[in-house]
Amino acid sequence: MPYQPGPEIAPNLITTVIFDLGNVLLDWNTEQVLASLKLPNSDLQLLRDELFGHQDWLDMDHGKVAETTVAGGVSARTGLPMSVIVAALDAAKQSLLPIPASVELMREIHDRGLELICLSNMSRETYAHIKHLDFFKLFAGIIISGHEGRMKPDEAIFQLTLQRFNLSPNKTLFVDDSLPNILKAQQLGISTYHFKRTDRCYAGIRQILT
Repeated sequence: MPYQPGPEIAPNLITTVIFDLGNVLLDWNTEQVLASLKLPNSDLQLLRDELFGHQDWLDMDHGKVAETTVAGGVSARTGLPMSVIVAALDAAKQSLLPIPASVELMREIHDRGLELICLSNMSRETYAHIKHLDFFKLFAGIIISGHEGRMKPDEAIFQLTLQRFNLSPNKTLFVDDSLPNILKAQQLGISTYHFKRTDRCYAGIRQILT
């Protein structure tokens, strides 16, 4: 089941909803990013393996390394020009567009008086690119892994979120597309909804909060 209530929790006790960003509120599809670059398949595979699928990408999200450093490393490993790496990184940022149905749901929840929190694994550079989006104004608090040096599904970033915003796990709903993240939140007593971009998912979240 996509929805997993915390211990002894009734839906009408939820006062805070924590949203992930990528694949929940924002489009994120690396294959579409790669396709937009119009490069030979061999170059695309290098970017797939040595940029998007490399530990460096996670290290950026973790705040351990700057984007410029990663770009230089990818170029050195692959022989691809820096201009190609930079273009791929820029295309990735440009692809992060709001998902209308998700933003509509978010606004509904906000209008009901519930508190909204953002908790996302994302690099500092990527967040700087998208933080101007209008829906960010609805958040009472924002946690970005690249700024915190911690990332999901590590327990530390969940505990940080709960403590920083004085949240009660049994009054909080966490919405994320990643199963490991969902499972960790459940271990901490947080109610969860494993997000899928379907009408059934949106209806399910609305039902929980009604």
